[in-house]
Amino acid sequence: MDPWTILPRAAYGLVYCWLPRGRYFRELQQSQWLSSSELVQLQLRKLRKLLVHAESKVPFYRRRFGEAGLDVRQVAGLEDLRRVPVLTKEEIQQDPEDLTATAGADKMHLNHTGGSTGEPLAFYQCSNFRERSKGEMLRDYTLCGYRVGDRVAFLWGADYDARAHNSLASRILDRVGMNLVWINTFGLDRDKFPGYAAFLSEFKPELLVGYVSSLTMYARYVREHSELAIRPRAIQSSAEALSTDDRKLLEETFRCGVFNRYGCREVGNIAHECEKHSGLHVLAENNLVELLDSEGAPVKPGEPGCVVVTNLNNYAMPFIRYEIGDVAVESEEQCPCGRGLPLLEKVVGRTYDIITSPSGKLVHGEYFNHVFYRVEGVRQFRIRQGADRGLTVTLVPGEGFDRSEACARIEEIIRGEIDPAFEIECEVVDRIETTASGKYRFTSSEVTPKL
Repeated sequence: MDPWTILPRAAYGLVYCWLPRGRYFRELQQSQWLSSSELVQLQLRKLRKLLVHAESKVPFYRRRFGEAGLDVRQVAGLEDLRRVPVLTKEEIQQDPEDLTATAGADKMHLNHTGGSTGEPLAFYQCSNFRERSKGEMLRDYTLCGYRVGDRVAFLWGADYDARAHNSLASRILDRVGMNLVWINTFGLDRDKFPGYAAFLSEFKPELLVGYVSSLTMYARYVREHSELAIRPRAIQSSAEALSTDDRKLLEETFRCGVFNRYGCREVGNIAHECEKHSGLHVLAENNLVELLDSEGAPVKPGEPGCVVVTNLNNYAMPFIRYEIGDVAVESEEQCPCGRGLPLLEKVVGRTYDIITSPSGKLVHGEYFNHVFYRVEGVRQFRIRQGADRGLTVTLVPGEGFDRSEACARIEEIIRGEIDPAFEIECEVVDRIETTASGKYRFTSSEVTPKL
């Protein structure tokens, strides 16, 4: 075993003996094997404690619980909690201090969303939340087959996160203490790929973690340069929807399993695939997840529902029944792995990734991937839907691109397969920028979908 593996394993062993995140990690490694009923009881105990805190220390919830007629000490389950209206991003933006605890939380840390929904948020998280989230992250890595001290490489697109790894001291700590390297793919250009690819080929990460768009761009580069010997044991994808074609590309290129992780900055990680790849396990010890229809009623397994999350650990600024803006489907099956954690069949995507046709038909953004497989010479695309339901198709030309043929073919496919009433405008640019959060949104819509 080389020293770059021995040292991080030893460092991790020492760190996780005395830091809270190590204790939380060990707890999570055990609790994932509890039965579903035992996990529900665990959630209920944590929920009652959170609700009592929120009522006594957070002005917003004191009013909200009173208006809902909720006795927080008598909450017996989700039916009682559903008397409380969902929390929206607009409410958080309007008066964040009203949602902040006046006491009863440990040190508060300011955090932000990247604003890819057009609704940027600033919010507080307590140290307990952060430590539990780090313990959860380590468990997520182990679901991919990771062992403490394995080499990990990040291809991460959020400049906000990358700044924490920019300093010399941070890079040394990452490399020596955690056997980790961080590559900032914010605004990534293809001319940077040779240097990054050569570095990763030498580093030989055992776990490759990244934004879906960063990973797939990198995979395409590696396929063009077969001399790059990059063979991780696993890939963890996150931050963006992972399509079937994305997964196939990554698995075939790197010859390893791909594990999807779903979460958001506001509440941490929400769900993760295990080794059986039968769906995504809801990480129930930290987040209580509901899937609701447009009327606020729970959907049945197998049906898409809006994701509403109650984080059970953040006492600084509790997010209780927080509507994230995503859509997911609960699985009708149980995972054969034996874990008691609930199972999502899939995360369908962000609600703002769903396109609404003039006739009201809903089309998930992943559909447009398949449109462009049938259009020659397009390197990159973006679909934007305005409030009038018209589409603006932005194209970055590649080899063999013909504007008139490409635009005609796109219009033919979309109108023929979705809705002949679509108004479509094509534009050609040299480059499509990522959003302020570093994510690449290939579809966006100003129309709120009606599920």
